[in-house]
Amino acid sequence: MDVEVGAEVELVSDVGLSNSFGVLADQPASAHALHDMDLCLATSFPASPAKSPPSKKTKKKTGTTGELTDVLHAIQELSTKQDATFQKLISIENSTDATTKAVDNLSLVVQKLVSDVNEHSEKMCRFARDITELQSSDKDVRSRIEQLERYSRRWCLKMHGVPETKNENLHSIVLNILENVAPEIRGKLSEALDVMHRVGRRNQDGGHRSIIVRFSTRSLRDVVWRAAKDNAYLKESHQRISEALIPADVAARAKLWPIVKKAREEGKKASFSGPFAFIDGQKIEAS
Repeated sequence: MDVEVGAEVELVSDVGLSNSFGVLADQPASAHALHDMDLCLATSFPASPAKSPPSKKTKKKTGTTGELTDVLHAIQELSTKQDATFQKLISIENSTDATTKAVDNLSLVVQKLVSDVNEHSEKMCRFARDITELQSSDKDVRSRIEQLERYSRRWCLKMHGVPETKNENLHSIVLNILENVAPEIRGKLSEALDVMHRVGRRNQDGGHRSIIVRFSTRSLRDVVWRAAKDNAYLKESHQRISEALIPADVAARAKLWPIVKKAREEGKKASFSGPFAFIDGQKIEAS
């Protein structure tokens, strides 16, 4: 409505001005007329109302809103992770407490074990001392037994190479051989022979087992032993007589034999007595 009124005013003004200029153009100008025209031009017409400028539309800040959304999501994720971390810390704390209790229990067990080990160590030390004493005692007992056995065998001689037959009369066989070896004591040998027997199991290959002969008197045994050395009868019959040594003495002589043999080859006087060797009067013991 305001726009239409303004337009009419402008139109009237334009028409008035046109008529005025037309009149002025048709009539000669005068000072009074010019003055009136100036007044007319100077008169201000009511201002036509101007159109109000259109309101500016605010643009939505979509970028800022998206960034805020991302920040909120990030905060939520951090909060979730923080909660999970707290839960893990609580679980670790519980595990640590359980581990601490377990370590304490293990410490008690270890202390008990250490105490038991120390106690067992003391017992083992006592056992070791007892074993050492027993070994020493056993060695002494063995030595005494060997001495007794060695002493008892001083009444014995061992015969090798004597033919063996089934259901043989061993007393008659031994007596006949010894009478030929030591004829000077022929009449005493029958009573001097105490016990005799073959040694070991019967040989399946036809070999002849040795015979151990025990004399009732040691003096007659020594006579036979001296007569048996380098005896012609024994050599012809492929037989021999030796001392009835205990196993320990046999092993000791086997070790000493190379030394004795070498000494004899060098012309030295070498012999055995029990488990020992004597070379030129010097006693040598097997190592």
